[in-house]
Amino acid sequence: MPGFFTKIEVDDPRLVTQSIWENLPPSEKVLLTEREFSSQEWAPLDQRRFRIEPESYRTEVSIANLGALRLSRSVHSQATRYATQLPAVDGFGISIIERGASRLVLPGTGEPVTANATMGYIFSLEVGVRATQSDLHSRVLLRLPTGLLRQKLEALLDGQKVESIAFHPIFDQTRSAGATIRRMFDFLFAELEHSDTLLTNEIAIRSFEDNLALCVLLGLPHNYTERLGRQRAAAAPGNVKRAEAFMRANAGTPLTIAEIAEAAGCTCARCKLRFTVSVASPRCGYCSRRDRNRREGRCCAPAR
Repeated sequence: MPGFFTKIEVDDPRLVTQSIWENLPPSEKVLLTEREFSSQEWAPLDQRRFRIEPESYRTEVSIANLGALRLSRSVHSQATRYATQLPAVDGFGISIIERGASRLVLPGTGEPVTANATMGYIFSLEVGVRATQSDLHSRVLLRLPTGLLRQKLEALLDGQKVESIAFHPIFDQTRSAGATIRRMFDFLFAELEHSDTLLTNEIAIRSFEDNLALCVLLGLPHNYTERLGRQRAAAAPGNVKRAEAFMRANAGTPLTIAEIAEAAGCTCARCKLRFTVSVASPRCGYCSRRDRNRREGRCCAPAR
């Protein structure tokens, strides 16, 4: 089958995780463990209805891995329930509802959060998460490792230590950051349906992971949002200031990111990330000079 999705159909929702694992290609199983799937439990919401008319139940699932991310779409003809159990999975789930309605109960809260096709969820994949889905329900779920979000958040906070991350569980998928994340999901599904996608390239995969993590951390409210806001409102971090001073001093010379990062005292990745957050665009003195020369009809040496 072209593309990178493993697709299954089952009549019994209780067989979803088993069927996914059995149908994954060997190359995918190398990256996963069966325990990750056994921690997910699906079942009909109305057991009596399932006994009376089992033929009315149909679940379709498409699943693919992209680097550290796992993307899936599930479509249920009848209402189902879902729960996480041991062993726990270290990560966050972002769920975009495409059709129907859903109720999510997080561990320790007891209060359900209800969403429809205009809303989305973000939640830790810890033990005890429970959810119910309505009839004719469709949703997209993307799993991000906690380590990826923590790494990016620490970089945004200029190296400050990050403990647990807690997001506000529900967001509007029709506007602002929620709409951006939904469009990124749409892009992923469109690309991974084709075997010639550039997302088989390791650099492209890492770039997408980074961009998605930044959109989530900068766009969805969590327990570090206020601290991020204070830092972005304050002066740029020291490494950004050193980078700017170095570029001003060498405005007549083409510079590489590696040279700028070395002068700033940080890695190339952190240099680019800090510029993205602190000054919106990583424009250097060379870029400004290049644009000025173009406007004045001159040319300058190409960057190395």
